Amino acid sequence: MDAKEASFYTAILIVCAVVGVIIVYFIVSIIRQQRRTVKLYKQSLLTEITTLEKERSRMASDLHDEVGPLLSAIKLRIGSLDIHSEDDEQEVNKTEKQIDNLIGRMREISFDLMPTSLTRKGFAAALNEFIEFCSKSSHLKINFQFADIQLTQPQAINLYRIVQEIIHNTIKHAKASELIIELRQEKDKIILATNDNGKGFNYDEKSNEAKGLGLQNLLRRTEILSGKMFFESKKGKGTTYIFEIPIADNESRKSNQDRIS
Repeated sequence: MDAKEASFYTAILIVCAVVGVIIVYFIVSIIRQQRRTVKLYKQSLLTEITTLEKERSRMASDLHDEVGPLLSAIKLRIGSLDIHSEDDEQEVNKTEKQIDNLIGRMREISFDLMPTSLTRKGFAAALNEFIEFCSKSSHLKINFQFADIQLTQPQAINLYRIVQEIIHNTIKHAKASELIIELRQEKDKIILATNDNGKGFNYDEKSNEAKGLGLQNLLRRTEILSGKMFFESKKGKGTTYIFEIPIADNESRKSNQDRIS
């Protein structure tokens, strides 16, 4: 190989090296941008959900602490009236029943917004209370199995919302007679698994319907917890959900607690 050929090959190698460096630079830049985009999306999602939960908590507190006692006081005042007419007595009884229905509906709304037991007693107590409430108003048998797991407040709230969504969907759409819910810990992950014996559904069909918003809510909650969601559903064979949530380290726990509080 003469000097000209050597210079030619050297030039080619330099050009290839420069092109390679440029390609690597652009690939690294794209990866970094994707990571920043994902991080910003998760932060935006967390801010949105946190704001929503705070507003729900405030509204639930107003219903529980102000509207509930006021309705009970009104019912007591009506019941203490001295009634002499049979027609008036029937009207009073009708009004009391309407107030009872209103109080029941208010409690249902309060459950949907933010049960006080979730912040005061923890995830297991709040979910057991919600399950008991749902069992009285539906024919669905719910079996809840819970291991003693320490959850951060964001984990407790979002897992509660996930289970709440699944229970609502099962009651309204699945036509199931039984729903099994299990929360356990496996090494460095929290596992939430649910299974019903309902009619099942087709994911593509459900995603294209307005009802597919329920699935999107489950995915959003899972993303906030940096977790993964798996499910299997076949028509006539029920639906299974599995959520894998990483256990937060102490620094993450403190940061998340600060965001929610």
